[in-house]
Amino acid sequence: MNKSKQIKRFLLLSVILLVATLSMAQTCDSIPFLYHGHLIVRSTINDSIDSNIVFDTGAADLFGVDSVFLVRSRWKPQRIGDAITGGGAGKAKVKIIEDRTKVKIGSIDENYGIVPILKLRDVLHCHVDGICGIRDIVDYPFEINFEHHYLKRYKKGLPNTDGYIKLPIRYMNNRIMLQAETIIKSDSVKGWYVMDTGSPSTVDFTAQAVKQYQLDSISGKRYISDAMQFGIGEKEKELIVDMMSDLIIIGSDTIRKKAISYIPEGTGSFSDRPYIGVIGNDIWENYNIIIDISDRSLYLLRFKEISVNKPTYDYGFRNRTDICRGWVVSWLTRNGDAVRAGMELGDTIVAVNGKDVRGYTWDEEDNIQKTPKHTLDIISSDGIKKHISLEAKKRW
Repeated sequence: MNKSKQIKRFLLLSVILLVATLSMAQTCDSIPFLYHGHLIVRSTINDSIDSNIVFDTGAADLFGVDSVFLVRSRWKPQRIGDAITGGGAGKAKVKIIEDRTKVKIGSIDENYGIVPILKLRDVLHCHVDGICGIRDIVDYPFEINFEHHYLKRYKKGLPNTDGYIKLPIRYMNNRIMLQAETIIKSDSVKGWYVMDTGSPSTVDFTAQAVKQYQLDSISGKRYISDAMQFGIGEKEKELIVDMMSDLIIIGSDTIRKKAISYIPEGTGSFSDRPYIGVIGNDIWENYNIIIDISDRSLYLLRFKEISVNKPTYDYGFRNRTDICRGWVVSWLTRNGDAVRAGMELGDTIVAVNGKDVRGYTWDEEDNIQKTPKHTLDIISSDGIKKHISLEAKKRW
């Protein structure tokens, strides 16, 4: 091989190595997440304990751990204290770990002096071990990429935002707020909304917004549901009203015909707040998002069409196979098919369509609401066995 060819080969190899290095750096800087209504990231606690953590934009300074997970893990805290924390269901007394706790999420290492012990699985499900945000989200632009399911922190400045919608935001008490508008019939509910990746919903309005915009007076079909453990806090049961919106307007983007909810008797995060509601992942999952707190800006890029009005069921559940035989019924629409068939809050579903729920994978569990029929084997809280058949229906 002559000298010229050797030089060309060296340069080619150098370029290949450089591209591979940059690609590896991109991968290492990104934090993959599983998406199941919530963003679930893998973390390692104190270098040895693996866990599934919900990423919540409202939890920037918080790392909290589920109480059942803690008891069953190898984590043995030395110092335990008492505190009061707040959430979607008001305030609650909790225990806190006062040891120095190291948490590694992807390439990000954080240390926490206080870790609240929460009943997270009562609110979410048994796949969740903890909750956190990214503490330095104030210092660096941060990406939430729903298209490819990764989070990324940008230490060298804002990434390319060509094609994105740019929106002004406020950042108060670790909450990202943006202006949006929901139109229901001819009524406009316009103001500041919280960007909440800790919520799987579309839009949930606060009790204050219900009064301010007289949401109960707007004409149209409604569904009233009762829900257990709607959020962290002492309120164990919540009343939720669903109705159909005509438009949800975020910047220059318009989302048509999505069901929204309001909470007439909301406490905690859904009481009297400097925002009128929260926008959850049923909206955000359609976007790639870049948050730039230092510039008070939010960038959105829609990458898919938003589906609407699919057949569904009028009950919901939480997987608690970590502590019982099945899935616990956690919300029910009043006078709905499930209630008329004899289902009650707190019932445990032990089999669906002839299959023990303990044999369902996480993906199968998520997709069960998409099946057209449910044949349910249920055990009530007082031990009575029930056999119920339901069909998915369009609600609107």
